[in-house]
Amino acid sequence: MVTGAVSAYFCSIQHFTFRLKAALSHHIITLGDLRDSTLVREIVQSEMREVSDGSAGLLDRLQKLAAVHPGHHSREAMVLNVPGRIEVLGKHTDYAGGLSLTCASSLSMAAVVTAHALPFLEVVDQARGTRVQFQYDHPQPIEGQSWTRYVCAVLQRLIRHFGIPTSGVSIVLSSNLPSASGMSSSSGLIITIALALMGMAQFPSIPKQFSVMSRERFAGFAGALESGADYEGLTGDRGVGTKGGSEDHTAILCSRPNALHAYTYFPVNQVGSAALPDSVSFVVGSSGVIARKTGEAKESYNLASSRARQVVEIWNESEHLQLQNMGEMVADESFSRDKLRAVLDSLKDGNVLWHRFAQFDRECSVIIPGAMEALQKKLWSSFGSYIDESQKMADEWLGNQVPETNDLVRLARGLGAYGASAFGAGFGGAVWALVETSAAERFQAEWMNLYAGHYPTRMALAQFFRDKPSAGAWMLGSKSFSFENNG
Repeated sequence: MVTGAVSAYFCSIQHFTFRLKAALSHHIITLGDLRDSTLVREIVQSEMREVSDGSAGLLDRLQKLAAVHPGHHSREAMVLNVPGRIEVLGKHTDYAGGLSLTCASSLSMAAVVTAHALPFLEVVDQARGTRVQFQYDHPQPIEGQSWTRYVCAVLQRLIRHFGIPTSGVSIVLSSNLPSASGMSSSSGLIITIALALMGMAQFPSIPKQFSVMSRERFAGFAGALESGADYEGLTGDRGVGTKGGSEDHTAILCSRPNALHAYTYFPVNQVGSAALPDSVSFVVGSSGVIARKTGEAKESYNLASSRARQVVEIWNESEHLQLQNMGEMVADESFSRDKLRAVLDSLKDGNVLWHRFAQFDRECSVIIPGAMEALQKKLWSSFGSYIDESQKMADEWLGNQVPETNDLVRLARGLGAYGASAFGAGFGGAVWALVETSAAERFQAEWMNLYAGHYPTRMALAQFFRDKPSAGAWMLGSKSFSFENNG
């Protein structure tokens, strides 16, 4: 009996080892693998060592997604983890040709993806209990469900570029990101849908340069899918209707743990980074004011973008140039701030346009470089001064703040945060505060209690949590798409 039990034990170990080696060596993963708590842990942690620490919650989420996935144990699967992002600095600078300073959040959208034989994309939100199908021959958003506009924008454009897929795709996903909080859950959804389709749908006419891409190139492509911009010879469309850039997508895809990264976006290019000391941590307060980029909010979101374009158009007309954005304008050797101010002062709305330019110019040329240097040298007073100025410009010159986000910043600074700033598109959303790690838990509780005292009706949707710069998006099991160097 003992011999038989020992033999059975070793046989089970050998079977497990065989399955694990097969999964890791060929990147073939099945739903059965993901439903096995031991195997899913080994698969994820063997491939993605950067997320091995503190990944128990993620592994549990993936296992639950596989459990509710409508597929047999033997069906091959793709796994995605797509984080949110924290915009430390760079308010409305990316699409205008500037730079921003960002990191990925530890919170994320996780997804399990499979292929099937029917001609549609199925998306199941495990947390909300919703299931939606999008027919390949006529994908349309669902009335009353604004998130489906993002799904359709991706699916319609990929089909237009690369043809109707030969495989249907089923995505079961869940997110622990606060919805419409300014942490880029919408851009995360764009990336999740795009990677799932490009990895599993089998598009018939996809060029080789779009089946293997660097993370930076894919970030630019994902930004174009959302905004509707042209990209590398692929003609654009309306996208989801917001005229943003690629900052969110770059932070989501390209971030590294424990560091902040400075990027420009035409094309996506890293221009600097700063390690975040272990002695400090982010605490994020989501205001409970929904910061959507669809519907009525779209017009407010696009106002900063349209003013940035107006500034460039006015300068081009004055100087007989054809510059594309404010970044190009500032870099042009003939550019003069004094002359631009004189030109704008002659116009009815010139002061508003000048402030739009001045916010962009100072954020990119002074605030971000200065704050990065102060962070690296741990000059916290200087760091806080730069962040305070950025927040003030957002409130007074961009005009994209609400009382709740301004008060979150004020309360955080009053509690001793080294710096605090609203982030994202504005008009609601969240605020980050940088505090001593040893005091982060106490700070979070006190900050939340103070905010609740000022805005008790917002607390049903408000969330407060500690966060840290984390790794960018990762995937396993993709059949037909990969990042260069398996990055």
